[in-house]
Amino acid sequence: MKRRFRNPALRLSTAYRALGLCTLLAMPMSAAADFNLEPGDKVRVTLTGLQDLSFEAAIDAHGEVNLQWLGQFQAQGLSTDALEQLVRQDAAGKIVKQYDQNGEIYIIQLDGDEIEIARNGYRPIIIGGDVARTGQIDFRPAITAREAVALAGGVRSRLLADDVTIDPIQLLRWQTTYGQAALQHAQGLVTAWRASSELAQDMDLAPPSQTSVSISPRVLKELVAEHVRIRTINQENEAGERAYFEDAQFQAAERIRILEEQKVELAKAVAADEEEEARVVALVQKGLAPGSRMADTRRTTVLSATRLLEVEEDLAATSLILTRLKRDQEQYDQERSLRLLQERRAASLSVRDARHQMDTISKYLAGASDEIGTENLITDIDYSVTIFRVVDGQLQQLGADKLTQLLPGDSVEVSVQEITQEVPLTE
Repeated sequence: MKRRFRNPALRLSTAYRALGLCTLLAMPMSAAADFNLEPGDKVRVTLTGLQDLSFEAAIDAHGEVNLQWLGQFQAQGLSTDALEQLVRQDAAGKIVKQYDQNGEIYIIQLDGDEIEIARNGYRPIIIGGDVARTGQIDFRPAITAREAVALAGGVRSRLLADDVTIDPIQLLRWQTTYGQAALQHAQGLVTAWRASSELAQDMDLAPPSQTSVSISPRVLKELVAEHVRIRTINQENEAGERAYFEDAQFQAAERIRILEEQKVELAKAVAADEEEEARVVALVQKGLAPGSRMADTRRTTVLSATRLLEVEEDLAATSLILTRLKRDQEQYDQERSLRLLQERRAASLSVRDARHQMDTISKYLAGASDEIGTENLITDIDYSVTIFRVVDGQLQQLGADKLTQLLPGDSVEVSVQEITQEVPLTE
């Protein structure tokens, strides 16, 4: 067996440590801070550069953690940093045996700095009472009681009759479908708003407000921003089309002006040539001019008349082009208006269908019968939360509201309040 010692040079360099410190200082205190370890929490132990020796461990019911070959440690009440320092001090000088790819063993003597301990899981939150799914919920930092209720499938309405059983899977489907319908409803409203602003060419038209939709402000903001981008692109395309029509019509009108001027000048030239031809004919008849001069004069007259005819034809063709350009622009404007009207109508129909679907699912989620009206009954159901938390080894009952932030290991009891508002029946 080949034995060799290797310096645990797998420590962080000074520059790396400085970078880590700067990163930590840049983090907000809420992100850098952590909860002390308690039974049920999990940690992960790694050795810098020795990934094969990494492992996970859980804090047991006695508050101890078994770190395998590093030993057993009391972890309850300690932060991960404190536990890491404790393990580093205990591991300093220990020998670690490791095999290389050739199957030969080599020995590493630890000084403790290689060991890093990080949290790998929190104690779950226990939720019970009037929720769709009681049981455990994974803890995440800054989770509120309201979020925990949502993760438990929402509250369970007392409107449900004792003999009515709701399949949790079906309830989840209803909730998913409701969310999709709410998004469709908001998309329809925003699309109709954008089409209306384009039709009226009113860029200051106010978009749908938060009170008119059932989605989060962030999603509504993203939808509005997306349609603002669409409107901007449409405006740029329409400006390009209008610029094309305006430029083409200007060029055609300018050519018509030039041709009309040429027509006037050529008409004068033709009249002058005809007068000259008549004068030459009279002279030839009197024998005062040779006959060849009459032929030359007539040729000149014919050329002038031909040029005048060509200009008149060109003028007629350009006038036709100008007429077609105006007609094409009118057709473009009509098609644009028709497209926007159809888009707004389709969006309005989508809003109506989504609203109907939301109202129907609201009745299902609230446990109402088909005779209850189409008001959204979900907002009529309120609930209170009570938190049970172990403080200094004693279980305490804490008053809380929906925005109270939970801690690892909390137990949350949800209680649906009585509904006092009378639900009107449909006619």
